[in-house]
Amino acid sequence: MVKIFDINYDEINIIKNLWEKNRQYHEVNSEHFKDLYHSIDFDERMKAFDVFDKDTMVITVAQNDDKYIGYCISTINDGKGEIDSLHVDETCRGNGIGKELMIKHIEWMKEKNCKVIGVTVSQENESTILFYKKLGFYPNTLYMQLK
Repeated sequence: MVKIFDINYDEINIIKNLWEKNRQYHEVNSEHFKDLYHSIDFDERMKAFDVFDKDTMVITVAQNDDKYIGYCISTINDGKGEIDSLHVDETCRGNGIGKELMIKHIEWMKEKNCKVIGVTVSQENESTILFYKKLGFYPNTLYMQLK
């Protein structure tokens, strides 16, 4: 049975293996930015979340038996909610775990009166874009980056 629950920032290493799978997925599937994804470091990326507290950040994990199979990290800054990172192990996709994580985080942001709720997604990641569209997210701007 899958359990979904929040963890504290000091437990962030629980998601390290899943986060690394997410990074590798982007590295392998990116046409233009493989080197960028290759150079991202878990510890460095997680340090960016150190400035948030329990009122401005939530980290939720999905666990099946003793194995962590998914996570979501969201933050709030100046009334704007952001899904910062979401990943479900590829062997567990299609079972509603990602959707459940997202709904939990969207509800949390609405409870915190966020005026805007957003997510940044690689434009190359078409399946994830479709996933977010099913949840009511739509493209707003396109940020382009020099290779």
